[in-house]
Formats: sequence, C-alpha cells, structure tokens
Amino acid sequence: MTKLMQPQSGYRYISSLEMLTEFCQRARLAGSFAIDTEFVRRKTYFANLGLVQLNVDGETFIIDPLIDIDLTALWQLIADPDVVTVLHAGGEDIELFYHQSNGQKPRAVFDTQIAAGFIGMGSSLGYASLVEQLFDGVTLDKSQSRTDWLKRPLSEEQLTYAAADVSYLNSMYPWLVEQVAQAHVADIVVEESQLQVSKRTQVIPRHLLYLFVGNAWQLNQKQLQVMKALAAWRLDKAMSENMPLGFIFKDGVLLELARKMPQSKSDLYKIKDLAPMTRKYSGEAIIEQIGLALAVDPSQWPQTLQRLDDMPNYKMAFSGIKKAAQGLASLLGIDTALVTSRKQINDFLMYHWQFSDDHRAELPRPDLQQGWRWRALESELKEYI
Repeated sequence: MTKLMQPQSGYRYISSLEMLTEFCQRARLAGSFAIDTEFVRRKTYFANLGLVQLNVDGETFIIDPLIDIDLTALWQLIADPDVVTVLHAGGEDIELFYHQSNGQKPRAVFDTQIAAGFIGMGSSLGYASLVEQLFDGVTLDKSQSRTDWLKRPLSEEQLTYAAADVSYLNSMYPWLVEQVAQAHVADIVVEESQLQVSKRTQVIPRHLLYLFVGNAWQLNQKQLQVMKALAAWRLDKAMSENMPLGFIFKDGVLLELARKMPQSKSDLYKIKDLAPMTRKYSGEAIIEQIGLALAVDPSQWPQTLQRLDDMPNYKMAFSGIKKAAQGLASLLGIDTALVTSRKQINDFLMYHWQFSDDHRAELPRPDLQQGWRWRALESELKEYI
C-alpha cells in the first residue's frame, strides 16, 4: 500500500470571530476541511464541547469553545452543501454539531472510516489503525485520551495530541477520495456518510419510543400503555435537565415499572434497581404519569408486540436477506458487514412485520430500505415485506 507523506506539525489558535471568518473563507475556497472534536459526556444527556480541531490546506487550527467566541460561522460552514466536512467515525460529532447549532445538519460529509471500509481496509476501522496503515512509521499517541477536556488550562502535550488527529485526517482525505473513485464506490461512500447524518439527527416521536425498548414484547396492552407514557416522560426529563437516560432509570427498570405499575411512593420501593434519587425527586411524577396513562380509554392502548424470533418464517427471511447482502458485498468487493448487520436486518423486519401503517408513517425507514442498499436489493427484499 502507498504510504502518505506526514502532515506538517503545529497549530494555530482561532481566538476571535475575525480569525474564524478567515478560516471559513479558506475552507470554502478549498472545498473541504477536516474537523475533530474533544468533548465530555459522562453525566449529561448532551455532550459538552471541550475543544475543536480544524485543518484546511494542511494547516491545523484549534478553537477553545470555553472562551467567549461565537461559533455560528463554523456551524454554517458545516451546513454548507458546497463544502465537504471530513471526519472519522463521526456519529457523535454529528450529534454534537446538530445540538450546538440548534438543529443545523451537516450537508456534505465524508467519513474516512466508511471510505476505508469500502476500499477493503476493514469495516469499523479505528482511527489510529488507519493512520498506521497509511503513514509510514506513525503510531498515534493515545496517552491523553482520558483528558478532562473541560478542565483548564490544557497542557501543551494535550493540545499537541488533539491537533495531531485532525492533521492526519486532512492529509488522508485526497488519497481516500481517489481510492473510492477507482473502486467505483465514491457515490456509495458519500451516500453512506450522509446516512449517518440522517440517523444521528432523526427524531423518533415521543409516543413511539416504547417500540424500541428491549423486551417490550413481554408486556400486555395495559403495561405497554404505561411504558409508552414513561418512555416519553423519561426522554423529556433527560433532555430538559441534561442528564443521561440511565440516571433517571435504565430500560430494565422501565420494564419493571410498566409491569408493576406502582400507585404510591411506597410502591416504588418494590421496583428493583430504581435509583433512590429518582424515587425521591421524581417519584410523584412517575406515579402521575402512570395514572395519566391508565386514564386513557383502553381502546387507545398500544397493541401487543411479538418477539421477532418467534414470528413465522423469521429464520427463512433472515437467511434470505443475509444471502442477498452477501451477494451484493461480493459484487462490490467489500465486507458483508458494510451492507448489513444483524441489527439492520432485524430493524427491517420489525418495521414491516411489527409496526402498523400508522407507525411506519411516522418513523424513518430502516437502513435496508434507503439509498444504495434499497436500489441494489429492492427486488430481493420485497419478498419479505
């Protein structure tokens, strides 16, 4: 494999709106720029942005978002359809951009992890491994990976570590673009990168969140009605108070609450693993939600769900879809995992076998029924709809 030239070292701070505007102008002229972020998401629902690393024309820049600098111009740059945003395994970055920008979506993304997969370098390839394959004698320093990026001051060692990732990212981009073009998968890579944007920014309607809770099929209609209310309430509380869903209660506790339907604060003590803080500060709200749910006319309660594995013809359908995916992977010369995973097959079957017409009208289509996958496999997959 061709080894790429190492990028230039060093970085510059962007510490003013004028400097940020200049960077955005350079990126628009170049047609692309690389971005990486450092963030902390330990005790919050939304990620807290700690550092932004950028590279354009081989020059690296760092923004400290904890200083008073308006990043609107950067979010607008990321949302510009004429400028390619280059990142690696950028799912969490995309979520962060979407939240920080109040809902602006990246419009032209190139994910280097996806590109590497489609030219046979390995699916889900980590960034350090990709750099080692492409740059001779380079092993990225990961000694600062546990840094608290919200703590100031940051050391020079920490800043150098952060800057390195984005410099290699920008250097590999032109080569990867050339390789995916030669492999005739350029359009697929762009489409797959943009699919990650759609998935990371899509919003599941609150009243349908219960459909995606594991083991929901174990519940009867009354219990599902309670779960439906509590799943929506939990997300609203997590977002409004910026705390992880699991800090309120995890899915296992949600199932237990739905099964037992506690009617008083004393009943909450019977719910195993319900956090004492949740019981103390949200107990009344949980009981209220259960009461409101049960007050709804039973004719409006959700229909029971069925375990996918127990459905007639599940094994046949799963095998048929996997075989079709393997054929497409062989044709493209890629790992079958890049075409579909077990979860993606199950999502497709759930969407068509489990969800009602009304549900499907409000939910995003499964991966297998979108874009290049659907265009290539539509005739085979329609057999299982």
